Amino acid sequence: MTPTEISTDKSKRKIRPAAYLLPVLALTLAPTLAGCGSEATDPGANVSDVPTSSSPTPAEDPKVAAAIADLVKRQGVKSEEITVVSNDRVTWRDGSLGCPEPGKMYTMVLTDGVRVVLETAGKTYEYHGGESGPVRFCENPQEPVPGEASSDAPQ
Repeated sequence: MTPTEISTDKSKRKIRPAAYLLPVLALTLAPTLAGCGSEATDPGANVSDVPTSSSPTPAEDPKVAAAIADLVKRQGVKSEEITVVSNDRVTWRDGSLGCPEPGKMYTMVLTDGVRVVLETAGKTYEYHGGESGPVRFCENPQEPVPGEASSDAPQ
């Protein structure tokens, strides 16, 4: 008699297909579940091996670092005296990246970029750039397209 046949004899026990399923699942999932858990909670784990966030802090961002270096030269201040007010991803109205120069023509297309705002001695300084390439000091900054900006600056 197969396990799925119905027996009228009560002395013979019927084994149902579900009875096979539980031990198979237990044997299959046990090694998987045993591997779950944080390395940081494992007493043998080295805490320095636990991955950390990969997004740079504002001071580690190459565009922010370049802006700070330029402001140090431009104003003759120490980098420790400079505060990062904001480091935002923005959309500029055109190829001027929010820093149009008189007499120059620019592509008339929305351009993704960045705006870094620094502060020292109570005065703010803006640096604008595209997604790639360097940022540059902007004497007469224009506002980017209104919308949700993504800031990496400390709050």
